[in-house]
Amino acid sequence: MLLTLQHSLIIKRRSLVKFVYPLMLLVALPTMHLNLLNAETIKKEAKNLSHTDEPLPKTKANVIKNKLCPECSRIYPGDVNFCSIDGKGLVDFTEEELICPTCKQKANPGEKFCKKDGTPLISKSLPDKTTSVPDKKIEINLPPNATQEDKTKAAMYHFMEGNRLREEMNDFEGALEEYRKAEKINPELPSLHFQMGGIYWKLGKQKEALAHLDKCKTILEAQPPETKSSESYQKTLQDVKVYINKLEKGLKPSEKNQRKELTQAERDERMKKALSENRGKWGEMMVIPAGKFTMGTKEDEFIPEETPQHEVYLDTYYIDKYEVTNALYWEFLQYIKSTGDHSKCFPGEPKNKDHTPGTPHTGWDYPYYDYPDYPVTRVDWYDAYAYAAWAGKRLPTEAEWEKAARGTDGRRFPWGNVWDAKRSNVGPDAPLSVGSFEYGASVYGCLDLIGSVSEWCYDWYHPEYYHTSPSMNPKGPEASTGMRVIKGASLFAPYAYKMRCAVRIFGNAEDRNKSIGFRCAKDYTPETEKTIKETSKPEDKGKAVH
Repeated sequence: MLLTLQHSLIIKRRSLVKFVYPLMLLVALPTMHLNLLNAETIKKEAKNLSHTDEPLPKTKANVIKNKLCPECSRIYPGDVNFCSIDGKGLVDFTEEELICPTCKQKANPGEKFCKKDGTPLISKSLPDKTTSVPDKKIEINLPPNATQEDKTKAAMYHFMEGNRLREEMNDFEGALEEYRKAEKINPELPSLHFQMGGIYWKLGKQKEALAHLDKCKTILEAQPPETKSSESYQKTLQDVKVYINKLEKGLKPSEKNQRKELTQAERDERMKKALSENRGKWGEMMVIPAGKFTMGTKEDEFIPEETPQHEVYLDTYYIDKYEVTNALYWEFLQYIKSTGDHSKCFPGEPKNKDHTPGTPHTGWDYPYYDYPDYPVTRVDWYDAYAYAAWAGKRLPTEAEWEKAARGTDGRRFPWGNVWDAKRSNVGPDAPLSVGSFEYGASVYGCLDLIGSVSEWCYDWYHPEYYHTSPSMNPKGPEASTGMRVIKGASLFAPYAYKMRCAVRIFGNAEDRNKSIGFRCAKDYTPETEKTIKETSKPEDKGKAVH
């Protein structure tokens, strides 16, 4: 049985255990993939391979999964990322209809967890049984002198059997029994603890559920540096943290607050470490020389608010190379909370504002903010203004942002006039770390101007401002229009046309969502140049430019 199991567990790269076969030869997984956490695919692939006498031909259909447009439901080859009809980002296509086993609600394409309660989705075609009656129960009795290889094989057998009971039979008690056997043999399998956490939650045992999910997170965080640097690892860990965050909402207030305090303490240490290592990099500013540039769009593009295209002269200024990160913003929050000093905040900001990011549904405790190098989001214009002033900077004007993005030749994108998704941080699977696409830098070296997140600018927004705007150093309408300018398409932008440098976006100053962040600018003076050069040194440990 163990020999058969060894061959049946060779899983393809796109299955949820990326390295299951090496796992049978090791005590712990050396690398992780997001799909590690979906046991249904593990079982499916194992079953398919165990019944295949010869390998499938390596056709494109077998190598790349098809994709689906969530808007119009058209199906595309797996190497296409956007719908040609409506420009929507594509999601992985599966012919299976997935549902939540708890509330029975049908899932949308690309979803992995229930939107209501966070439960992992299952195939609608799976039989709904309450007990498991396997053809033959196999008992594995390991001798005292069993080799590590035999122990790992036995642990994987119990793990896979637990998956079968859980998925095919809805036998949670039986699955839990198998998982416990696997845990006793090898307690360092992160996917095992993930599944145990889900089952304990279904059985109403909240503390046990979160204990195993915490264990899963701990194992992932203990992976070697070469594993942690991979994009798949980061997405895996974030997925686990999001699941924990959802389940914590069902705890009693006292228990929830206790876990929140512990999580916050861990985050504080993570942010301090990241700032000590990356402050100089994240604080780097690029000089934009004085001169004219082409702003806006020609009339034949039929976008009234972007017309007329016109020349604008700007004095020399500085602008951040990177968007403001979670770690940098965390430091600002620490200052506000410890001092209560709002002297540099916008005079007309709402009363009792503490500048903590978040929305009513997604607060500062959301796992997204655990990542120091992610761009801070869910901040409104007042938050961005306050941070910039605290850092000794300011928000860029719309004209300053656009020149930094498109240079002086009127190009459509920071890199030229032809859209290239490989140069921009876009799409549902895009990495979130700032500066991930150096190949997409503008002529001045600024990164993530297109993709990543959209960015607040200083100006009031008016759709006809370009008709009367000054030709030198425009700063937007003098009187309030009720809306502030936002520039740069985020990774959620529906199609390439919306990602042009000239696109104008606007929002209420109090708007917050996951697609909006910001970067800062600074007036140029000889003293500023000296300060920026000093504070941009990697070894500098002081606060960013003042």
